[in-house]
Amino acid sequence: MALALLGAGLFAAEARAADAADDMDASDLLARAPKIDEPSGWYLRGDIGYVVNQTPDISQLDFLPAASGGALADAWLIGAGIGLRLNDLVRVDVTADYRTRADYTSPGLTADFNATTLLANVYVDLGTWHGFTPYVGAGAGASYVSVTDIEVLGTDIGRSDGWSVAWALMAGVAVAVNANWQIDVGYRYLQLSDAGAKQADFEQSAHEARLGVRYLFD
Repeated sequence: MALALLGAGLFAAEARAADAADDMDASDLLARAPKIDEPSGWYLRGDIGYVVNQTPDISQLDFLPAASGGALADAWLIGAGIGLRLNDLVRVDVTADYRTRADYTSPGLTADFNATTLLANVYVDLGTWHGFTPYVGAGAGASYVSVTDIEVLGTDIGRSDGWSVAWALMAGVAVAVNANWQIDVGYRYLQLSDAGAKQADFEQSAHEARLGVRYLFD
């Protein structure tokens, strides 16, 4: 008798569970599912760096005589940007960098040179090992180039400003400090060319050693 009553009770419980499952549709199941918060993927970045300037090709500047044997001093940079992690492999960002003034000197000619560069960049993160994430990337955009305090044979002839096409290649490693903060140590090669205004056929390149931080939003 006891076994019969136990069996009847189990059968009734299973029947009630089956009836409850029939009454619960997919929307009810989703409503009861636990919520999982995923990172948005957005991040902010800030950078400082040292710029090893290559001597610009100014032989085609129509307001200057042909110059040779010139040299452009090194400079510093400061930058900021906003980015988005698309997935574990690819991320993109938009950056703005200001390069401090650098002295240009050549026989009979002196000037100050600086540039503000805007780039759209894409990166490939190459996996993470113990909090270290190496990456490679490329960017393209424009740079506003200023050549000021131009003196030819001691005569001040003013300044020249113009937009230039800019592109870059970069590599580095990001170091995770915690879930939200990363340190970014990297190298960037930057090329400026085809500057507008008076700076026809202007060409200049630079090697940049960069140190930055990223803040990842949750």
